[in-house]
Amino acid sequence: MAAATTLSLACALTACGGGSKGSKKSDYSEVCVHRQSMMRVADNLCLTDRTNVYAWYYIPRKTGKQENAVPSEGSSFTGTGGTFTRPNSGSISRGGFGGSGGGSGGGG
Repeated sequence: MAAATTLSLACALTACGGGSKGSKKSDYSEVCVHRQSMMRVADNLCLTDRTNVYAWYYIPRKTGKQENAVPSEGSSFTGTGGTFTRPNSGSISRGGFGGSGGGSGGGG
């Protein structure tokens, strides 16, 4: 019973089954960046940093009519409209712009 509940919860969180919710693009991408250089770094640095050198950065999927790209690790964010403040509305996915129908974890 516990395994079935866990599997159901995992499917709900990851939108397995291929429904329309699974194909919805998120409004923001949450990425870990070095505050000074704005270079994307591994997410675990934001999860373990106690010095505020690294922080979660929220990149909007679109700024006006322009789509923003999510930088890969080791690259800097050059788009417009990003913020260190977690948005109060819209869906957020960690690392990219796909698949999440709702907000994901991560404090900032």
